[in-house]
Amino acid sequence: MAANDDKTLTNSAFVIARTFKVPRDRVWEAWSEADQLKHWWGPKGCTIEIPHFEFRLGGFFHFAMKFADTPPMWGRFNYREIVAPERLVWLNSFSNEKCGIARAPFSELCPLEIKNAVTFAEHAGITTVTLRAEPFGEVAAERKYFDELCSSGSLEQGYGGSFEQLAELLAKS
Repeated sequence: MAANDDKTLTNSAFVIARTFKVPRDRVWEAWSEADQLKHWWGPKGCTIEIPHFEFRLGGFFHFAMKFADTPPMWGRFNYREIVAPERLVWLNSFSNEKCGIARAPFSELCPLEIKNAVTFAEHAGITTVTLRAEPFGEVAAERKYFDELCSSGSLEQGYGGSFEQLAELLAKS
């Protein structure tokens, strides 16, 4: 259902945008309700289990990404700004099963936290979602690693896959 796709790297931030042929309120629901997030957030091929979800300032979306025959990878959002249905900001990180921040299982250089800011803009029943991701509180080596993730296409693949799953969910609406 994605009608228009765009991604860029600007000022060491990763930016990706998708357009969906559904009203903004419907897209907002997909981002703000646990029973919808579990159907589209995360890499393709995993299932999401959500032991804790508080969609409020300072609240957490704590989740386990489960792939066949591997231990779960834990993650969390710490919500920093919620302006329904226009803007959402959170700090994203890997976590342990108790919702504490943890290093990425694939690299000690991956930033501990990534600040994600998403805007939702509607025109004539079509919603554009723009996500901007950048390291938060990083050291120089973590910034370099993040920039390499951007330039290698890894972030495009990860966020792009989630957005494709979001499009599939919204198409069922």
